[in-house]
Formats: sequence, structure tokens, C-alpha cells
Amino acid sequence: MEKQTITVVIPAKNEEKNIQRCLESVNWCDRVVVISFGTDKTAEIAAKLGARVIEKEKNEKDDFKAVQTAINECIDNCQTDWMLRIDADEVVTPELKNEIENVLKFKSFKSSHVQTLEPSNIETFVAYGIPRQQFFWGDFLKGGDWAYDRLVRFFKPKYCRYEPITSIHEQFKVNGNVGYLKNSLLHYSHPTLKIAVDKFNAYTSLEINDIKDPVWKAVLKMFFLPPYIFLRWMIWHLGLRDGIRGFVAGIMRSWYEFILYAKYVEKFINNKSQITNKH
Repeated sequence: MEKQTITVVIPAKNEEKNIQRCLESVNWCDRVVVISFGTDKTAEIAAKLGARVIEKEKNEKDDFKAVQTAINECIDNCQTDWMLRIDADEVVTPELKNEIENVLKFKSFKSSHVQTLEPSNIETFVAYGIPRQQFFWGDFLKGGDWAYDRLVRFFKPKYCRYEPITSIHEQFKVNGNVGYLKNSLLHYSHPTLKIAVDKFNAYTSLEINDIKDPVWKAVLKMFFLPPYIFLRWMIWHLGLRDGIRGFVAGIMRSWYEFILYAKYVEKFINNKSQITNKH
């Protein structure tokens, strides 16, 4: 049976430090597309390494809606059987590559973990979730919430797209059966604490736009969610296995939730104050 084809799409913003490592891990794909949003040399490096580069409007602020829209455009114009979406700070391991190529060899591929979205045609998966190993503060985490990431990143384009378009956390809609691969992407997400803090601060400022809670509920979440998340991270999801690194990661993940709802409450108060001043 003829091997199916694959396109990898990589959204990237100011990723000149990461893009070569990422591209070298996917040079086995039939087509590589880099969508560049930044102002550094990411696009130039990617083009020299043989990727097709699509340059979008430069913007210093993060715009995840623009990223999702751009990936949907690639999905609509994809001319391969499969797509692999990864970020510029991620790496496809040789083990994951082999597993993906095993899927490409067969029209039907069985996985040991199956989520059935449509009962019919259960043996044919149109998308696969991929686990991720998260790099935090100098090493990959063994436990914590992030160790249970299973994002749908490998898929047949005609069955999948981002919908609805959200400010921060992507909503990937799959019209068909989803399987799960065993091998992981390496995600060099938070190499330093400063990068982690800067990302969390930027993400929370965007995510408040998607919150619809009444302010009283947001206040409750601001105080009660962080300790719950920390305990879940450390105990239920075995963050204790990472020692001090796991403790700091758990603290920061719970801090994320606190600052998110604190910003949301602040936004509510500011909006109410502006309405009062107008009258």
C-alpha cells in the first residue's frame, strides 16, 4: 500500500532560538510550513532550512486567534493526507516519528487508547492525540498536570479545524474517531522561571476575555482553585517526583489560576467604575 503523505505546520513568533531544532526534527515530512508572526530572524532561518514560510502581520502582542485562523487556512489548503501541527519550541522524537510513519503506512491503524466520537467506522482514526514532555527550569518534568497533556496534533485535515476561535486555549474540533499515540513531543516550554512568568502573565491577560463567570464566582475561584490545583499537581498527578522543580512548577501553576481570576475581577471593577463615572 502506498504511504500516505504528511504536511507539518509550525506557527512561530520570535522563535529564532528554537526553530532550527524544531525543523530538524520534522525534515522527514513531505512538506513543512512555517507561519511567522514575529519580527526576528525566524522566517529567514526557516526558509534557509527548506521550509515554506508564510509571513503574517507582525505584532508584538500575542494573538492566538490569528494563529488558529492561520492554521485553519493551512488546513483548508492542505494537499496531503495528514497534517502535523507543532509549535516552534517543540521537537518530534525519533520514537514519535516512527509511530507517525507507522500510521502513514496504513489506511487503518489501531491504538490501545481510543476515544470514539462517532461509533461508526471505529477502526479508522482521523486524528491522534500526542503526549508532551514539558521542559521546566532546566529539565523535563516527570509528574504534575502537564505530564497528562494529550493534545490532538496529528490529523486528517478534511475532518478537523479550530472552532470556535478562542483567545488562548485552543478548541480543536474533530469530526471522527480519535486515537492516542504513545510517544511524546518534547516541549521546551519554560526553560527559565522568567520565561515562565512572562508567558503566564501574557496568557492570563488574554484568557480573561474568555471567562463568562459572574464576579462573585470569580472571587471564589481566585481563592479556592489555587490550593486545589497545587494539591492535585503535587499529590494526585505525582508532582512530588520532581522534587523542588515539581514544587515550584506546582506553585506557579496555581499562581496562574489566582492571577487569572484576579485580573478578571480587576477588569470587572474597572469597567463598573467607568460606567459610574459616565453617569
